[in-house]
Amino acid sequence: MKKIILAILLMNFLGSSAQVLDPNYGPRAWKKENAKQEEAVTLTHIREADVMWAKRVWRKIDLRQKANLPLYYPLQEVTLGKRSFVQIVYEMLKDPTIDLKAYESYELMLPLTNEDALGRFSTAKDFDSLIWDDDGMCIGKTNNLFKQEFGRVKPDITKIYLMEDWFFDKQRSVMDVRILALAIEIPVYLIEENLVYCDGAGQDLVAFGGWKPAGVNTVIWFFFPDLRKELAANECYKRSNDAARITFDDVFLKRMFASYIYREENVYDRFIDEYKSGLEALLEAEKISENIRSFEMDLWQY
Repeated sequence: MKKIILAILLMNFLGSSAQVLDPNYGPRAWKKENAKQEEAVTLTHIREADVMWAKRVWRKIDLRQKANLPLYYPLQEVTLGKRSFVQIVYEMLKDPTIDLKAYESYELMLPLTNEDALGRFSTAKDFDSLIWDDDGMCIGKTNNLFKQEFGRVKPDITKIYLMEDWFFDKQRSVMDVRILALAIEIPVYLIEENLVYCDGAGQDLVAFGGWKPAGVNTVIWFFFPDLRKELAANECYKRSNDAARITFDDVFLKRMFASYIYREENVYDRFIDEYKSGLEALLEAEKISENIRSFEMDLWQY
């Protein structure tokens, strides 16, 4: 009888501990531990003497492409532990305990202040609004601050840029690649102004009418190794198997994204769209990719 009671208690204990309520991942049938223990994988050391060939290229990732949707969603700030790639970078900039430097261009020579980098994710503008009395007369004006929050801008952030080096390592006899810098393209917004006439004061005043795209974008660059620690600590959605999720660091290291080359290092220091356009530009980008793949294959003889 005692053995039966102990068995029942043990089964109840195991049954109650099988399900967990995780503060980050919500209700789960098991405790998620792998993602929390992930660390950025140490890359193989490369000696300059072993690099017999190299090419630097710049890539563009469109988050609206089907293959890149795991990087784009969710659009909410937090959904049961899942965050989008842009959300992670934005929170890294906001976290005072993380020393993440942002830069003006891919050369990574002109650092941005933390306030300036965060300010590019949102737009703020001072605006004077009118003050009316009980009789409907304008008696003055007051200053207000209208701010375009990150949550509104986030769905419009759809472009990521990569600067990477492809090289052949003769020590390992492999073609390898290293992502050196990563950039996020952020749309710029302007205030939509309306003109309001104040009878009491006899003056025109510009009124706030909402935000509208300015038709231009700003780009923030990051040194990719500075991002890897946090990217390795956050899991990314994986199609077909929710139990085998990978980290954002794995997405970039394993090249699990769709992209195209928009520039290669060249003597003219120009972009592809400066000498090709339309379909010819896409064919030129594919030609550069094919040349990189063909170089390694041409080294071997069968």
